[in-house]
This record gives sequence, C-alpha cells and structure tokens, in this order.
Amino acid sequence: MSQDRLKDIYYFVDERGNSPVKEFIKALSLDDRVKVFAYIGELKKQGNNLRRPLADYLGYGIYELRPKANRVFYFFFHKDSAILVHAIRKKTDKVPQKDLELCIKRKAFVEESIRIEKLDP
Repeated sequence: MSQDRLKDIYYFVDERGNSPVKEFIKALSLDDRVKVFAYIGELKKQGNNLRRPLADYLGYGIYELRPKANRVFYFFFHKDSAILVHAIRKKTDKVPQKDLELCIKRKAFVEESIRIEKLDP
C-alpha cells in the first residue's frame, strides 16, 4: 500500500468561525458529496501530482478539484498539507474572477492567521 503524499487536509475557517467549504459540501446531494470526498481522497494520495481531469492549477498558488460541475479550490501549505478555501457550483467554462480573488484573499488570511479545521470525512 502506498503512502499518502499529503499528511493532512484542512478546511479554511473564516473570522466568524465558519467553514464555507464544509458547509458547501454538506449541502450537496449524497452522490455529489461522495464524488467530492473521492476527489479529496485522491488529493491526499497524490498531492501536487494530481492533474486534469481531477484537478487543475489556476495561478497564484490556487488549485481546483473538479468533481462534476462542482469546484473545490485549495492551496498547499507547509509542503505536506492542503487547505480547502472555497467551493462553487460551476456554471460557466471559466472560473469567475471574483471566486479566484476570494481564494487568493482566503489564502493570504490563512497564511497570516492559520485559521483552519482538520478534515474528517
């Protein structure tokens, strides 16, 4: 059995203690939740080796998981962890700029304050 490339995966936690990605996933249908957690599992196994069609690099240190029409945005933290910072139901071919900007803002917030919650699927 091969070892996971990532030690941990975390949810971003905002200033109010909310975890938007966790809440997004919780609101999905059972089938979509299963798919999202399967992709998160692949992210943990493959780390930065995960590529299309499962994941893609968007720039500014931000990546996306691509389960069906859902997108879960993340970045790598301390070499062996990933932090899930944002999630959307994608309705267009391109990721909306406002969503990418929010990811960048949340990444900076985490790097300054380290407010995260460990993922327990």
